[in-house]
Amino acid sequence: MATTLAKAAEGTAAERTHAARIEHVSKSFSGPAGTQLVLDDVSLDVAPGEFVTILGASGCGKSTLLN
Repeated sequence: MATTLAKAAEGTAAERTHAARIEHVSKSFSGPAGTQLVLDDVSLDVAPGEFVTILGASGCGKSTLLN
């Protein structure tokens, strides 16, 4: 699992093209029934001033993605 979160306050002005960035997030859980892949190579870029919501049913992976 690889996660990168870049904040606008970091880097030079030329590097500040994103307020937040999530890159190549994958997550799986192991259980009695085997391994279950719940997130597979998810990426998200948020531009400065952009308003983004992550919507979904309970248990669909919103908090897992952000954690």
